[in-house]
Amino acid sequence: MRLRLAKRRAKPAYHVGEVLKPGSGGRPMTATWSGPVLFAPGNWLICQWISDAGELQQEMFPEETLERASQDALAA
Repeated sequence: MRLRLAKRRAKPAYHVGEVLKPGSGGRPMTATWSGPVLFAPGNWLICQWISDAGELQQEMFPEETLERASQDALAA
């Protein structure tokens, strides 16, 4: 009898719709996708924000590089 162990995925720390910012600082951005990717371990997020020039920006981030944006950052 062969025993199969299911690989458990960690529960995501952030969810779609949350306002986040890079841990190193930066402007608030909205998470639009959250989940695993094939090319790297862990949870990843796609986030969108509006640049100073008024353009929509989008980037993918590993979950551990992000933090929730504070209320002060949202008011700015």
